[in-house]
Amino acid sequence: MADEDAGRTRPRERGPRERDEETKFSLSLPPMSLPEMRLPERIRLVFPVPDPPEKVSRPTRVRVSWVLLAVVLADALDAFAVVWAGPGTLPWVRAAVGLLLSLVLVGGAGLLYAWELLAVLGGFGALSLAPTLTALVLARIVLSR
Repeated sequence: MADEDAGRTRPRERGPRERDEETKFSLSLPPMSLPEMRLPERIRLVFPVPDPPEKVSRPTRVRVSWVLLAVVLADALDAFAVVWAGPGTLPWVRAAVGLLLSLVLVGGAGLLYAWELLAVLGGFGALSLAPTLTALVLARIVLSR
């Protein structure tokens, strides 16, 4: 009543649907059609064509005799280091290199190479003279056939 007395009118009550329509943004365009367009003959559109995928080459096969030669050489160098400098010299480095080589060449069974490090740390350094890597590779070759 106070609004009517002051000369103001009360706003009309709106329903929920009218409120939703006011808050939504909408845009509508009249139907259109674009004119036909042709490029001059001297202008050509060129779409890039992806290169064909590279051919996968076959893996290189290494002869077993070369692998055995490399393994025997690695074991000989390890034994030479043990005899020349003693088994307590760089046991971690020798074990890490031997373990890495054995894991690459033999697989999961190459973890058995770690016994050389355990022998050195346990006080049995002379046992690290054993050709462990050669034995593991030979076992892999025999079991794979």
